[in-house]
Amino acid sequence: MKAVLEYWPVLARGLWVTVWVALCIIPGAALGAIILGALRLSDKWTIRTASMLLIEFVRAPSALILLFWVFYALPLIPGMPRLSPIAAAILVLALDGAAYGAEIVRAGIEAVHSGQTDACHALGLSKLQSFTKVVLPQALSQIVPAFGSLARSMVKWTAIVSFIGVQDVLYVGNYIRAQTYDTATIFCLLAAIYWILTVLCGAAFRTVEQVLPLNRTLQAARLPVRDAPALDTTAGAAQ
Repeated sequence: MKAVLEYWPVLARGLWVTVWVALCIIPGAALGAIILGALRLSDKWTIRTASMLLIEFVRAPSALILLFWVFYALPLIPGMPRLSPIAAAILVLALDGAAYGAEIVRAGIEAVHSGQTDACHALGLSKLQSFTKVVLPQALSQIVPAFGSLARSMVKWTAIVSFIGVQDVLYVGNYIRAQTYDTATIFCLLAAIYWILTVLCGAAFRTVEQVLPLNRTLQAARLPVRDAPALDTTAGAAQ
């Protein structure tokens, strides 16, 4: 263990790379999931079909195969750019997360009563205004918990970026293992690191759940119910 501690500055840099990749891919996947999920419910069948095909095209291969394809095979096509390892990793993992999250968003939007959309149309709101100001804020109470579980998985997905040379915490851990031959300690340490990261990610999403407009409204609506006995007691004492 002492030999492993000597490499803590390198391990800290690898941990920062892992955290940075996770901080990039989770918001990117969330934005992509909202767009793809909304397109899945479009009134035009061409848009619905195109979005469904894109989602299935991304989800069909494993994330690792897609990562290899983007990093190694894509530059071989004339006119295609050669991405840096970290750029390719962020692009692929964010796109993969968006494809899986799109179905979460679709289900959350469908959970909102259709009368909400009808009311928006009656008030003269456009489809975009109805979606962004009425439907999506209500759907988030259903979307965020499920997407939080996906985000925790995405933190663990970052481990595959080491296969294309990104020096994340797994890449550094393997380097330290090769230098110290302390395999058990290194992999126990890596397991603890990923566990801590996923716990922090889950805590962040639980915090987001608490501040959602619909959840705050429901919490405020429960307050008078809890305070009612105290108010009745006060009123009886006053009489």
